[in-house]
Amino acid sequence: MGISEIIFFMIIYSGLFLFIIQIIPSNNRVLFYVKSATLLLLYLLISSTFWFRYKVEELHINEHSGYEPISYTGEAILMIGFFGIYTIILLTLGYLLKRKKHSYFLSIFSR
Repeated sequence: MGISEIIFFMIIYSGLFLFIIQIIPSNNRVLFYVKSATLLLLYLLISSTFWFRYKVEELHINEHSGYEPISYTGEAILMIGFFGIYTIILLTLGYLLKRKKHSYFLSIFSR
C-alpha cells in the first residue's frame, strides 16, 4: 500500500469521523449509542479493508513470483495499530472541539 493511498484513507476517514462526532448530539443516550456504533463500524470497515488489501497483495505475490513465500501480516498489523492510534487522536480532537463549541455557546447564552 503506497503512501498516497494511506493519506487518502486518512483524509476521508478524518472527515467522516469528525462529521459524525459533530453532527449527532450526545445528550440523548440512544443517539450516543448510535454515534458510537457508527464510528465503530467505520473503524472496522476501514481496518478490514487494510487487512484484506495486504493479504490480497501477499497472495498475489506468492502465487505469481516463483520466489519463496512472503508474509505481510506484520505490516498489516502495524498499519492497523497506527490506524487505531490515529482513531484515538481523532476521538480526543472531536471531544475537545465539541466541548469547546459547547462552552462557547454556554458563554453566549449566559450573558
